[in-house]
Amino acid sequence: MQFTELTIQEFERFTQAHFSHFTQTVDNYNLKKDAGVETYLVGVRDGGEIKAASLVTLTPVMKVFKYAYTNRGPVMDYSDKRVFDAFFEGLTEFLKPKKVMYARVDPYEVIKERTHDGEITKDMGNRYIFDYFKALGWSHTGFTKGFDPVVQIRWHSVLDLAGKDPKTLLEDMDSLRKRNIKKAQKNGLHLRYLELDEIDVFRKFMKDTSEMKAFIDRDDEYYISRKKHFGDNVLIPLVYVDLEEYNESTQKDRDQLVKNIDKAKKTLEKDPANKKAEKKITNLAEQLENIEEKLAEGEALLQKHGRELPVASSYYFITPHEVVYLAGGSANEFRHFAGSYLIQWHMINYALENDIDVYNFYGISGEFTPEAEDYGVIQFKKGFNAKVFEYIGDFIKPVNRPVYTAYKGLVKLRTFTGR
Repeated sequence: MQFTELTIQEFERFTQAHFSHFTQTVDNYNLKKDAGVETYLVGVRDGGEIKAASLVTLTPVMKVFKYAYTNRGPVMDYSDKRVFDAFFEGLTEFLKPKKVMYARVDPYEVIKERTHDGEITKDMGNRYIFDYFKALGWSHTGFTKGFDPVVQIRWHSVLDLAGKDPKTLLEDMDSLRKRNIKKAQKNGLHLRYLELDEIDVFRKFMKDTSEMKAFIDRDDEYYISRKKHFGDNVLIPLVYVDLEEYNESTQKDRDQLVKNIDKAKKTLEKDPANKKAEKKITNLAEQLENIEEKLAEGEALLQKHGRELPVASSYYFITPHEVVYLAGGSANEFRHFAGSYLIQWHMINYALENDIDVYNFYGISGEFTPEAEDYGVIQFKKGFNAKVFEYIGDFIKPVNRPVYTAYKGLVKLRTFTGR
């Protein structure tokens, strides 16, 4: 069993066949290389068989030294200690001559499944991984919560699609999710995918949403570069309202309501004591008032925006293993069209149609109280009957211990002095 560099073909075959994160792909390798990042494809070979694979990047630290990172890697069976030891012992030796100060890994390994209330529903029984790392000189950085601009989020909201169909998935959602998906389907909404040269449409939704909800979004270059390098493995759905179709449908609903009111009035004329007919007229009149407001809004929007009105857009990574909802935004003034729900439902069905068993709503804080900064987001994802994956977290190992010790001291001093 031997630690080795891998060819692009070997790395791609292995990561396509074994569950892995979208950062552990050839697409991401090409992105890093084109950006000038020092990047390697490494793994473990046992005879003619690949047993582990990982993309590793090296980033300058203090000009002279480097920091190594295996973003959500390596990809391997962590229960196989022979493979584990071969990879991490080999990685340390591989990094030493490259002036690496320290290495960080954050395996894409779930340690617990939870509800969106934080209740543990399943322990994955893989605590031995902590012992394996410790034996080789790696330190765990802690069971973190919240969001960090550098460290990968330790909590994901995930919908299991294995063995499911659209009918079952819809039935398992809460009433709000069902209602809004059906509403979106009725509202004359359409969906298409944005191309690279249209990405500014998505970015506008994200900027508007980040300003409204006060969260820090990724920059334009992040989204542009990944769409450029990942190609069709990044999908950017846009939902828009066909306002002519919307108004036509609304007009038909209005006409039917008028007919129903006339019918109820005739019934009441024949029997003035018919309380049921009287109540029906009152209810239908309220519905008519609402639908006439809806029609007036639709006609005004058509005059202002033209036939197509964009209302929401999102950004997805696609792998053979999961559909990942990375980010999304919607126009606040048009939220009543429920465009974001149509995107979610469309992409869930995309995963089903392409035999992808995991729909990943992606990061949440891991805080499950109403005071959590993303409490509304957690409730949104919970409503789809998703579950929470708690990941194992990060491990760090000094490769050049004296230099790393000095570096930590310098960081601590700078933090203390505020410099």
